[in-house]
Amino acid sequence: MTHLFSSDFRRSGPGVTLALSTWLAVAGCNRPTPEPTRPAPAASDAPAAAARPNAPRPVGATGAVEGVVRLTGSVPPPRPVVIDADVARMRGCAESARGYYANPFGITAPGPLPAALVSVDTRGLPAPPARRRYATFQDCSIEPRVLAMGLNDTLVLHAATDAHHLTKVDGLGATIAQMLMPAEDQEKRVQRPGRYILHSVLFPHWMQTPIIVSPQINWYYDQTNNEGRYRVEGLPAGTYTVHAWFPGAGTADASVTITAGATTQQDFALTALPPSEVRPPVAPADAGPIIP
Repeated sequence: MTHLFSSDFRRSGPGVTLALSTWLAVAGCNRPTPEPTRPAPAASDAPAAAARPNAPRPVGATGAVEGVVRLTGSVPPPRPVVIDADVARMRGCAESARGYYANPFGITAPGPLPAALVSVDTRGLPAPPARRRYATFQDCSIEPRVLAMGLNDTLVLHAATDAHHLTKVDGLGATIAQMLMPAEDQEKRVQRPGRYILHSVLFPHWMQTPIIVSPQINWYYDQTNNEGRYRVEGLPAGTYTVHAWFPGAGTADASVTITAGATTQQDFALTALPPSEVRPPVAPADAGPIIP
């Protein structure tokens, strides 16, 4: 079992070890997380599937695994976010700092956890259908807090504001920041698995979303919705290891047996790490993928 990512930024020994826990993979789940409400894109807006065609889909009946991811134990108190004079002048930034980024889990009491990542170890299975994974820019925030995607997926950047966001994905190399317009989504492809940082170069460094790109072993994945629910489909019958993860929390694993034509229930409980084991956000820097 390959543990590629562990983006909870835990410290190990005297140095900081970036260990992004093996994360998550959903078979053929067609609901992007989250996708803005607007008319479906025209066929010309779809990613060029011919450039990287999917392998043949599994033959025969498949099953699914679904459940709820919950945060248990104590929810950490809000963490300090710097609101200086420049931030105070930016529309929506003070509010986002206090109400969104100061609360990294997005909940104030133990319970269902939105945007948690769930992946399935599926070595040898063909690629699931490609998905369009949306990141939405508000006045001074990016939704979701964490975004998972596979190597055959397309990252779509969408503006739900007229704020002047110069978007950039650090870790893609010498990419140039691009102005994001409300009526013109930007599409990007990622060539290697790893952890990347999406941000806006004109806004505070804490306004960022980690992007977790799964290796092929974990590209059957899902992210939980606002009720903490996930669903991974398209799994041939067999026994798999399933992982649940969220930044700042420990990883939960489970062995799950899939039956063709049926759905297996598997819930997960995550626990927040002690503050001493969580690395605070840092200013983005282009140095290639943070996790190669």
